[in-house]
Amino acid sequence: MKRILVAAILGAAFILGGCRMTAAHTDGTSAEATVAGTEVRTDNTTAAAVTEAALTTAAATTAATEATTAATTAEPEITLPLTENTSGKVQIQTVSNSTFILYNSYIITSAEGETIIVDPTEMPAKDLVDLNPAAIVNTQSAHDHNDQDFSDSYDCQKLPYVAGEINTDDFHIYTVASSHMGDTISEKPDNYILVIEVDGLRIAHMGDVGQKTLTEEQLEAIGPIDIAFTQFDNSASMMNLKNMKGFNLIEQLNPKIVIPTHYADADIPVFDERYGGMTEFDNVMTVSAEDLPGDTLNVYHITNTHFYGE
Repeated sequence: MKRILVAAILGAAFILGGCRMTAAHTDGTSAEATVAGTEVRTDNTTAAAVTEAALTTAAATTAATEATTAATTAEPEITLPLTENTSGKVQIQTVSNSTFILYNSYIITSAEGETIIVDPTEMPAKDLVDLNPAAIVNTQSAHDHNDQDFSDSYDCQKLPYVAGEINTDDFHIYTVASSHMGDTISEKPDNYILVIEVDGLRIAHMGDVGQKTLTEEQLEAIGPIDIAFTQFDNSASMMNLKNMKGFNLIEQLNPKIVIPTHYADADIPVFDERYGGMTEFDNVMTVSAEDLPGDTLNVYHITNTHFYGE
């Protein structure tokens, strides 16, 4: 009986001790949970602050990115060529709206204000700007030398890649047959060199001549040239820096001023080395016979930032 009572007492003590241990363990867990909860609450507060700061930074970055994107993708302002020449000299402008063929097309205006268009490409519509040309002339029929819709919109003299000559009040213009590729000039030439005389200047637009050399007959027909528009790099006429055809042709012609049409960035160091670099003009240059440099083969680059909308 005593043993039973002792056992009962010991059992009860064990149960109570176990309960206390469990309670202690539970309390410990609760304490840990409480501390952990505090830490979680503290971490949540910090995380919220960090998150808010991150969102603020992200919002600022997004706004900056959107602003940059808007500035980058915004359509440029309409930029039109000049319709008057008040310089008292011959005025030469780029004009094409093309983003690919920037330097084939030119407006040439005499000191008295008469204008011709040379090799029009992606031109401004007449209702946007009336260039009022006295003549439109082309070296060839390819799309990067001929905007037929533009030409058709004007009732003026035209010399469209054919043998011939025209005279206006201030200009005398004639063509010299050449070859777009190779040295054989066909019976129906695929490229014409334009020779333009105005205000004491003799100007040539070589189109996409792809010959290795100009013939003696061509050189005689062209005559001495002050300003030449010509190409230096064009796969369509097999002209590149390796074969140097463009450089060889222009050195045969030997003008005072060279204005590149088709060319590559790799050509620029050669311009520097051979011709003393490149003089740049913003969209328009003016020149008279008195302004011509004393030496030959000076490279002038007229930029083209014209934009006429889509």
